[in-house]
Parts: sequence; structure tokens; C-alpha cells
Amino acid sequence: MRAAPRWIALVAGGLLFASVFLYAVLSALKPADEVLGNPTQWLPSEWRWENFKLPFEVAPFERYYLNSVIVGVSVTILNVITCTLAGYSFSKFSYRGRNLLFVLVLATLMIPLEVIYVPLYALVYDLGWVNSFMGLIIPSATSAFGIFLMRQSIDAVPDELIDAALIDGAGQLRILRSIVVPMVLSPMAALALFIFMANWDSHLWPLLVASDDAHRTLPVGLAAMQANNLGADGIPTMMAAAVLAVLPTIVLFIVLQRRFVEGITMTAGIK
Repeated sequence: MRAAPRWIALVAGGLLFASVFLYAVLSALKPADEVLGNPTQWLPSEWRWENFKLPFEVAPFERYYLNSVIVGVSVTILNVITCTLAGYSFSKFSYRGRNLLFVLVLATLMIPLEVIYVPLYALVYDLGWVNSFMGLIIPSATSAFGIFLMRQSIDAVPDELIDAALIDGAGQLRILRSIVVPMVLSPMAALALFIFMANWDSHLWPLLVASDDAHRTLPVGLAAMQANNLGADGIPTMMAAAVLAVLPTIVLFIVLQRRFVEGITMTAGIK
């Protein structure tokens, strides 16, 4: 009974957020004149599933989608690799300045991204990476949060296992691949979900780096579609585009939700 208020609050919050997504789906299926109708009606009088074709007709939506998939998957894979390697180094290696270097990494979390965008853009411009996937992917290839998460998770791996592997002649990469990684798969899945969602929703940096349709990601593409003054008739189109854009993150969360909860619980339990 003591947990009842908590469950009621969680269910109410879940229904509130779900209602927003449901409204977007239903609006995407309505005729244009019913979206802003008064009084508001939730269910459309005519279910227009063909509205989900509209984003592909008014803009190169498939190109935006493919670009987001390429950038999102690449950035996620690079973050999982680099953050796991760095976390393993900070957790299990002993060298001079290790703790100071880790503090400096954490200190970068206090720097707003907007502060470094100007020098970062200048660097990307000098490298010739403007309007390229390199400019969209490489600057986001690692993260201080990911390094912290993986370091805390790898701390839970017993040192005795690593010492035994060293005695048997295993190298550090073999130990990382065969011992450490299987024990921290859940935190790695949680990191992958965090990074993919953050990158999938990123707008400002792709807006600065990619100015052509060949490299625009979904958030920038959706903003460009909205700026084309579609008017009230374009609301079902934008709703359909928004629903299609959010589907990958929903599917990824459903697939990784068990690993995600285990990873967060595992990291939170480390002292």
C-alpha cells in the first residue's frame, strides 16, 4: 500500500507522455481540415494512412532519415568503443596523473557545448569537413559522460579475474574483449541508448555543419520542412514526419530496456 502513490504517479506521468505521442499519430491520420477543428475531436472521421507518404513527397525525407541513421549508428558505435577503452584505462591501469586526468575529463561536463561550437566549427572547416559525414560524426566520437559511466561500471569487475588472465598470458585487449566486456554489456547498452537518443535529436551542430540536403539529418530536415510554410494543410504532413522520426528511438528503447535498467542499476550500486 505504501508504494501505491508512487505507482499512481508513475502511471499518470506515463499516460501523459503517451497521450502526446497518441495525439501526434491521430493528427497524422486526419484530413487537414480536422486537425485544428473546433471542437477538437481525437479520432479522425477518415483514416488517411496515405498521409505517411506526404513527407517523402514534399522533401527528400528518405535522405534525411538515412543521414540520421548513418550518423547516429556511427557516433554510437564510436562512443561505445572509445568510452569503454578509456573507462578500462581509468579503472584498471595505474599510472601517474590518472586521477587528475579523470577529473579533467569530468570537468568538461561543466562546459556548455555552445561555448566550444565556434572553435570546433573553425577546426572542422580547416579540415574540410563542412558538409560531410566526417564533420557530423568525428566531433561526437566520445563523451565525458560515457567515460565516467564505463569507468564506474568496470570498477565492479574483480581485479582477481584480470590478474589471473595476465598470469595465463592474456594481453590487455584479450582481457578487455573476453573478460571485461561480457561483464559490462548492460552499461554499454545503456550508454548506446543515451548516445543514440542524444545524437538523433541533435539539431544545432548538424545545422552548423550540414547546409545541403545530402548531409542534413532529421531534426534539421524537419525544421527546413516547417520553414517551407506548409500552413494548416501541412500539419498532417509534419505530424507524420515527426512520428516517423521518433520511431527508431522507441524501437531501440524497447529492445534495450532490460539492459538499460540493469546498466543503470549496476552503475548506481557502485560506491
